[in-house]
Amino acid sequence: MGVVMQALGKGGRRGPRFGAGVANAHAVVGVMALVLAALAGCAADHGAAVPEAALLQPADDLRSAPCTVVTRDMVSAAFSIDPALIEQSSMSSLCVYRWEGGDELLDVTVHVTAVEPDERHARAAFEDVTSGRGTGSSSRDVGPFEDVDDVGDQARFDTVNSDLHVLNDRVYFTLNAYFGPAMELATSPGQPANAIDARTQWWQATLPQRRHGAQTLASVWMDEHRRR
Repeated sequence: MGVVMQALGKGGRRGPRFGAGVANAHAVVGVMALVLAALAGCAADHGAAVPEAALLQPADDLRSAPCTVVTRDMVSAAFSIDPALIEQSSMSSLCVYRWEGGDELLDVTVHVTAVEPDERHARAAFEDVTSGRGTGSSSRDVGPFEDVDDVGDQARFDTVNSDLHVLNDRVYFTLNAYFGPAMELATSPGQPANAIDARTQWWQATLPQRRHGAQTLASVWMDEHRRR
């Protein structure tokens, strides 16, 4: 737990959530990502390159291998960090990349939201969340989505939490990327509620950097996708 709370002081990442209380949901799921990174320990892969064959696996396998959707090499290229220094961990459909250097932090989360049997179903899942009409976006706490050109078949940016939603063939995934100053330690690291509140405030303050990070990484992902 001490490791988790220390990590919490420097920021983490949440999975995409929608509905009331979205800011606190950011923090709670961010703790999940930090726990994942902490528990990975010796099992975490710190430097091995992702085999090229893994990038070409069938879409049906991607939810169980989310780190093959946006790879460590792509993260390295986007933010000019040695891939051997970027920690990678995954659980279920969630992939987390993390690097710390001095006062700087790189924190990326990729979530493979859906892999559907055909493109029509994938587009329906994407639209349900990002159009503002479906159950996934019915809350008033969820702000407008902005269309993003030249990423996948279709992409939309969530201006509330800086998640970039990407539809590509039968796959729908989101990514969130932050590269910048690490979060300062919470005033009372022994009190989880205070730490979560501090992290929520930090998350909101870093939304512009997250937007830039997501767009930068998406551009690298798209270039790689075109070369395949």
